[in-house]
Amino acid sequence: NIQCLYCNRRYDCANESRPGVSSAVLRPLQALHYLESLHEKIPSLAVVGVAGPGDPFANAQETMETLSLVRHRYPEMLLCVASNGLELAPYVPALAEVGCTHVSVTVNAVDPNVGEKLYAWVRPGRTIYRGRGAAEVLLESQIQAIRALKEHHICVKINCIVVPGINDTHVKDVAQAMGALGA
Repeated sequence: NIQCLYCNRRYDCANESRPGVSSAVLRPLQALHYLESLHEKIPSLAVVGVAGPGDPFANAQETMETLSLVRHRYPEMLLCVASNGLELAPYVPALAEVGCTHVSVTVNAVDPNVGEKLYAWVRPGRTIYRGRGAAEVLLESQIQAIRALKEHHICVKINCIVVPGINDTHVKDVAQAMGALGA
């Protein structure tokens, strides 16, 4: 649902682990079976996280089904999700209901003039926004999602990708703005 100007998702290999790159995308039951095999090898496994490639809420139905399956099978596990925040807000009540306790939201800019240099486009639903409009839509969606998460007592962590020459001098502003929201 977002194309960042700094992301390159074309390459994947066993010796690499970068955001946005994955060797496989698992369906909900595949993820549960994978978790079961990991849990057999690592019985102390305590946290399950759902992340990319891409945003989990671009495929929200499958994300929520995966979390529900995990919660049912492993009620003691902590559930967390990493999101860009664009389509997160409508699913916050369901995340709380399933017992998701932690959400990481990637916020790279709180100034649309900076944000427009980071994103080629954002696409909530079927509408594509570009330039400053993309940055404004994304930031408003992120703020709305973070407020909703905090209202539901879900711990919010902010990730910020530093892009030299673009937002490297803006990170303090991101931290202050997100801290003011309770993240």
